[in-house]
Parts: sequence; structure tokens; C-alpha cells
Amino acid sequence: MTAGTIIVTGSDGAIGSAACRMLRERGYTVIGTSRRVESGNLNHLDQSSPQSIHTFARRLADNGIRIDGLLHNAGTMRRTYATTPEGLELTIATNYYGVYLLTRELLPLLNEGANIVGTVSLTCNIAHIDNNFFNTGAGAFSQLGTYAASKLAVMLLFDELLRRHGDRYRINVTDPGVVDSRMLHMDRWYDPLADTLFRPFCKKPEGGATPAVNAVTAETGGRLFRGYRSRPFPKRWLNPGLSQWLWQESEKHFLSQNRDNDIT
Repeated sequence: MTAGTIIVTGSDGAIGSAACRMLRERGYTVIGTSRRVESGNLNHLDQSSPQSIHTFARRLADNGIRIDGLLHNAGTMRRTYATTPEGLELTIATNYYGVYLLTRELLPLLNEGANIVGTVSLTCNIAHIDNNFFNTGAGAFSQLGTYAASKLAVMLLFDELLRRHGDRYRINVTDPGVVDSRMLHMDRWYDPLADTLFRPFCKKPEGGATPAVNAVTAETGGRLFRGYRSRPFPKRWLNPGLSQWLWQESEKHFLSQNRDNDIT
């Protein structure tokens, strides 16, 4: 008898594949996703695409799948500015809005007491979010700055999720730290130098996956998992007013897309 079913997004990456392996070793049934793969044990999911998210959620519902854990591991750090067909900057669409939307779509499939986990980053310390967050233009885009803003938005989203659904689900976040993965490549001239001088000191994928696995199997909520420990959500990253604003704006985007695409 298995311990339950857990969704892991971005499960073809270094951290995602390690997390899937570790969860299966603990007896969980794992449903992994990838935007690149639609074969084997992985399900196609492009987290920047509302239609892809809706199709994935509908497939789970049609197959009667109930979920005990949702680990939002997929993410991107783009070098150049780009937008989705819906007009969102691609980093924000993938790292934040896709997390919001997939969570919203899968809530009806979650068993009571299920774990929902978002992935944040120490870049939250340098992040800034204002009312142009959903309208990030080319002039406001930067590789690290936009990535940091998207991760702070995830932190704020999960704080809002905790307020709205913390009585029913366990809401946590994980920070994998600096891991030897594709994310380290900044697509810059100094990548080979960084590979030589910096990458050998980074965590192995299992080290980055450990806090994620602990978070998605935890018995408590409202915690940031980092390394082998956890702590309450860092107060310096929280802003209840901004969390509520992000939620409301995300709802507007969701409802607008439903009208435009007739998603029901």
C-alpha cells in the first residue's frame, strides 16, 4: 500500500528527478511533469500556458486521481525578455502565475490534509514587487531581478494560501539553495568559468531535493524548509496587503482567460 499520490512539476530537472526518486523510495506514488516530455513516466505540462495547465488538471480529474501532495518545483530564469501568448512576461508566467493557476485548478482534487509546496529563493531578499508586476515590460526586465520578483511573489502567494486554506491543507515553501543544475547556467560568457570555480562547491541535486521532500511530506504548515531544517515563514518576506493584491490580480487574469478561451 502506497503512502499517497504526489504531483512534482519540473520532474525532468536535477532537483525534480531527485525528489521523485526520494518520494518513491518512501512509498509514494509520484506523478511527474515536464514541458519537454510527453512519454514514459512524465506528463506534459507547460507551466507558462494556462491551457496546458487546464488540460493537465482535467486529465487528472477525468481519471479520478486524488492528490496528497503538490510540489511546485518547475521554474525558469530567462536571460532575455519574452512574453506568453496571453501577454505575461515568461519568467513571471512560469514561476508565479503558473504556480497560482495549477494550485487553483487542482484544489478540488486535493485530499484534506494534503501538502502544497512552493519553491522560493534567497533572492527574495533583493526582490521588489509593485503594481506593474503583471505588466513587466522589456525596459523593466532583468534576468536576476525578474526572477527574484517571481520568487517573492510565490512566497506571498503561499502566505495568502495559508490564510485562506491553512485549516484544510498544509501550506509550506522550500528553498533548495544553490544546486548543481541547469538553473546555474545564466547563458553568459562567464558560464564556463563558473562551472570550473563555482559549480564544484554547489549542492548535489539530492541536497536541493531534501527540503522539498520534507516539505511535501510534513505534518505541519506555514514553514520554510531549507537544508534539513524548517522555520516559520520569514516575516521580512511577508506583506499581507501585497499578498491579497497579488491574489486578486491573479484571479482577474484567471477569470479573463476563462472568458476569452471558454475554459470551464
